[in-house]
Amino acid sequence: ASFRRVRRASTSELGRLLSRPIWTSQDRQYILGALAQLLLDKEYTSLIGRQLRPLLLDLLQRNADAIKAGNQINHDLHERHCVAMSKLIGSHPDVLPFALRYFQVSSPVFQRLFLESSDSSTIRYGRRRMKLRDLMEAAYRFLQHEPSLLRELWDWSVCLPLLRSHDTAVRWYTANCLAVVTSMNDEHRLTFLKKILSPDEIIYFKLKLLEEVHAQNIEKSLVLANPDITLWHRRKSLPHKQDQIVSEDLCSSVVAVCGVVLPKQQLKPKDEESISHLILVESTCKNLQRLAMAVSFQNAVLLEGPIGCGKTALVEYLAAVTGRVRPPDILKVQLGDQTDSKTLLGMYRCTDIPGEFVWQPGTLTQAVTSGQWILLEDIDYAPLDVISVLIPLLENGELLIPGWGDCIKVAPGFQFFATRRLLSSSTGWYRQQNAYATLLDKYWVKIQLDNMTKAELKEVLVKRYPSLKVTSDRLLEIYIQLTGDKHQRQNGDTVGREQAADTMLEQIKEEKAPTLEGRGLSLRDLLKWCNRIVHNFDSSSPDTALNVFQEALDCFTAMLPKQGSRLKMAEAIGSKLNISKEKTEYYCLLYKPAITIGELEVTVGRVEVLRKQTETLLIQREKQTFAATRPSSLLLEQLALCINRGEPVLLVGETGTGKTSAVQYLAKVTGHRLRVVNMNQQSDTADLLGGYKPVDHRLIWLPLREGFEELFIQTFSQKQNAKFLGHIQTCYRHKRWHVLLKLMQHIHKVAIGKERQTSHMGSLLKEKWEAFGLQLNHAQQQMKMTENALVFAFVEGTLTQAVKKGEWILLDEINLAAAETLECLSGLLEGCCGSLVLLDRGDT
Repeated sequence: ASFRRVRRASTSELGRLLSRPIWTSQDRQYILGALAQLLLDKEYTSLIGRQLRPLLLDLLQRNADAIKAGNQINHDLHERHCVAMSKLIGSHPDVLPFALRYFQVSSPVFQRLFLESSDSSTIRYGRRRMKLRDLMEAAYRFLQHEPSLLRELWDWSVCLPLLRSHDTAVRWYTANCLAVVTSMNDEHRLTFLKKILSPDEIIYFKLKLLEEVHAQNIEKSLVLANPDITLWHRRKSLPHKQDQIVSEDLCSSVVAVCGVVLPKQQLKPKDEESISHLILVESTCKNLQRLAMAVSFQNAVLLEGPIGCGKTALVEYLAAVTGRVRPPDILKVQLGDQTDSKTLLGMYRCTDIPGEFVWQPGTLTQAVTSGQWILLEDIDYAPLDVISVLIPLLENGELLIPGWGDCIKVAPGFQFFATRRLLSSSTGWYRQQNAYATLLDKYWVKIQLDNMTKAELKEVLVKRYPSLKVTSDRLLEIYIQLTGDKHQRQNGDTVGREQAADTMLEQIKEEKAPTLEGRGLSLRDLLKWCNRIVHNFDSSSPDTALNVFQEALDCFTAMLPKQGSRLKMAEAIGSKLNISKEKTEYYCLLYKPAITIGELEVTVGRVEVLRKQTETLLIQREKQTFAATRPSSLLLEQLALCINRGEPVLLVGETGTGKTSAVQYLAKVTGHRLRVVNMNQQSDTADLLGGYKPVDHRLIWLPLREGFEELFIQTFSQKQNAKFLGHIQTCYRHKRWHVLLKLMQHIHKVAIGKERQTSHMGSLLKEKWEAFGLQLNHAQQQMKMTENALVFAFVEGTLTQAVKKGEWILLDEINLAAAETLECLSGLLEGCCGSLVLLDRGDT
């Protein structure tokens, strides 16, 4: 059946389904499929795109899937799909990235020209196939929006014969396409057109072009006048009424984010479990919808708000639901006043082969060239050279890299995010002064985030911790009393804001409101507190209130330097939990947790830490000389609790108060290896992460020898070849590297030949031997280059080794280290989900 006959049948069925009072899941799928078919009809393309704008990407994706259904290309649908996209790219900015992704794996618009000579007999078209003038018009529209990419992606030489076509419209669009492809200026283009068309035809088509521009402006106005927000509602009940399409009805290649449909990458099964589930309260939903809308329009986004309001979490959630869970799909960079533009752009670095330098692109360069997402944290702290790199990127979509290449165009899919924190004062929130980032203000889509209201905080607690529902009001009262009025504000409610401010003034006058010293509390502290107390929470137990009180002391008062301030805040917390003043004073001034060392665990007060069994015997032999005073015992309990929860710890105190010794003692009794790094003003990121350094040949040959011996034992008999393995070790000890290399290469050839003769049993072993052969070739190349030169290799830093092996690390005197050295730690401070990026090694 022809496309028009199928369209008529689907239209009549669509009308029948729309009249039903309730739609089933099959009905909704059929409705979306019928709308996708109507979108391919050029008479209805603009109308459907305007009226069903939120569903547009889903309809386009359905058509793209239908084109390749059954492992065969439907060329008729492909041409109609291309023409439909060309009519939509002017008024719908999210269609162009979709079209570019489609053309990366599909044929050009004018694929008919390639097929007519050879495969025309096997290509099936409908009775009313697309006219050639429509195809060339579509090609011209795509070329106008993305000339640099399509100029190289498509082979335009097949269009040259169309310059002699009897259809003047075909000649007009073909001539203009070739003028853009060959980068003609206006004078050369006019001369070229005069050779193809008559003067009257040129005037006619120029007037027609003006009419199309006018019609396009009208279409843009109609799209803007048709609000998208009315088409989306948060689902609070399961039953679906008439004219309701739910998020589950969309195809798997797109995802609906608060009513905005975005393209979605396919996730690996292991990544699906790591998606963090954000509680979509009203303010979060509005901010997420604005963020998704900015992404669909490919605008750079600046998220602005106080500490702990969810700026980074919002971007990470949007990245996760669109299939970008981990690097390199989304890259994060913590900026500081010492950040160098080379970190973002890249630099030449040495390799393990002497004299060889390779270009290592920075995080921003990788994101721009690969079409990835990048998030720059704290853009207000960026120095001027970083801002000067970002200006041409945001203004023209070009990245300028001095000394390497001329200019890099932004790849499809690239998305730029940045965060800027607001600081609090008595009069409200304010931005950091004298920040160079203000130069970028005119390029951003700015999203202002605020702290959640009390009602929203309660909704978050109830949904995230259902077992705490009975006590959520009490927990919020304590938290809001400690944080002041920042969660009391309602949008536009000036009366409520004034009342909250008056209440706070009265509390301060009466000295009832505790004042926080140091950093302010945020939502992150509240969630950390709830994460602790939800473990073994029992509302019927009489000890629950005391456990909640003790966790509050650790989360809210442990950071205060003065004993009086801690006691005052503890009394405020205890009064809300019905804990007497005497008991409060006891836990603040007299409480000393007991330390018990068992065979399998170490108990410190209310916390149990499991011991590593491999180190138990060694620990028991050592004599313990740790004096368990009250301050040290209390510190051990706090440390043990942080260890069980996977929380990073910062210990602050005078010299000689037992900070380092407490950590060392806890590591010793639990059997964990502790790495201690003494930081100073000269500490570098290479000390923590690693870098290329001159090394001895032994460091290169040690992993090779160990890998060779492991593979050798798996392939040959260890007992019969004991003498040969002893010879290998002798060559290693006496530094006879050439002999060692020849022996390994000989055995490698024998092993590969043996595995080829065996059956499927040795397929995995064969792959290991082949990979080892590549390492041998690399080592041979290194040896040739290092006969009269130093050997360089990437030596992992202390922090990297500790992260890989699951060991503890203590950075002593961290306040002496430079800011740029500490920025590498930001990725690890997210708890159990933290990670490190080794830029010097080429990781992303």
